[in-house]
Amino acid sequence: MAILCPSDVSPNSLLRVSLINNFSPGIAIVCRLVTLACAGLLLLLSSCAVADVNTEFPVVQDDFSLYISGARRHIERFSMTQREPAEALYNSPFEIKANPAVAYRGRFLLIHGLNDSPYSWHDMGKSLAAMGFDVRAILLPGHGTTPRAMLRVHYKQWLETTRQHMSVWQKEIAKKGVSQAQAPLYLGGFSLGGVLASIMALESDEVAGLLLVSPAWHSKLNRLLRWSGIYKRFKPWVFGGMIIEDNPAKYNSIPVNSAAQYYNTTRYLKKRWQGRKLSVPVLLVATADDSVVDVNYMRSLYRKRFVGESRAMVMYSNDTSLTLAETEVRRPSSRLDLRIINQSHMSLINSPGNELYGQTRKILVCNGNEPQIFFGCLRAPQHWYGAQHTVSPDGVAVARTTYNPDYDYLLQMIEQVFILPTQAEAN
Repeated sequence: MAILCPSDVSPNSLLRVSLINNFSPGIAIVCRLVTLACAGLLLLLSSCAVADVNTEFPVVQDDFSLYISGARRHIERFSMTQREPAEALYNSPFEIKANPAVAYRGRFLLIHGLNDSPYSWHDMGKSLAAMGFDVRAILLPGHGTTPRAMLRVHYKQWLETTRQHMSVWQKEIAKKGVSQAQAPLYLGGFSLGGVLASIMALESDEVAGLLLVSPAWHSKLNRLLRWSGIYKRFKPWVFGGMIIEDNPAKYNSIPVNSAAQYYNTTRYLKKRWQGRKLSVPVLLVATADDSVVDVNYMRSLYRKRFVGESRAMVMYSNDTSLTLAETEVRRPSSRLDLRIINQSHMSLINSPGNELYGQTRKILVCNGNEPQIFFGCLRAPQHWYGAQHTVSPDGVAVARTTYNPDYDYLLQMIEQVFILPTQAEAN
């Protein structure tokens, strides 16, 4: 009788073993031993693969084009097999030179979010370059290839990678004889990237301003995240393992370690504040319906810690009674003519023309972790769009909002916060 080693030690494979139990105790014992042996081998092989993908992560280079080339080779080598080579490159870092037809405004270093990729800055990077900024979008360790790479990543790697990219770019312009005043360095951070950008601004006086999108300074799930460092030792994956990976530009599967390292990053930031305040220009963009970020905490931190004259918070909300401070703006979150109920954590800086997430999207991001809701969404002929946990008004499935019809307004706010004040100073 042939005994097959399970390809994945999962509830299904354990169920198969339990069925065999009912027929033969001897076979059951052999199957248990084989299952355990295969599990050990899979863990060993997985551990080796994780070590390779992390230890061979592309190093920061003095020449950013060489860094991009190295990152692309890394992505092509370690990317999930279901991703086509062209799809894998959605995860690549990128650089866009400032539009020479307009006045030069400086530089933007863009940092993506947890389990995400530089593609989250795809549209905004182009827009910033068109406005006169040199743009670089970096790839954080553990990202861009396979969720398994997140099993052993550490938040200090994210910090060090960001610091190195800042340092390299600063040295690069210094070698060209360009001053910081002539080429100010701004940071853009989405979600986790907003946490990292805030840390950098507290650590370095060379940060000229911050563009913070859905900054995840504090999560609604903090009561659970504080235990994630322990929990990951017993259950490495949030959903029990790898799930459907149908998005070429980010991970769907969530290793518990990635959540633990995100939590450690927020703790690091909170220690760095220590009563300090930032006076650099800041534009904060958020949605009141964010399922990830504690929006009340975010608004409070913005009001307490950011004191510069050039600052603004754009809050997407359908609540017309929302209390706003002087530097805060409410924008309607819904566009029912587009079947958008509200804006989501991920949608704010994706334009309607975005290839993957825009109005003619290639990617449908379904809400709901329950199989019945999730697969019902995948099969539905029509959808509403909203943040995670958004309730359908009529029973039609709700998928994630993935773009912002109000995108052009954000470009106006970038001009107001980062460009007009420097023009006034020059005059």
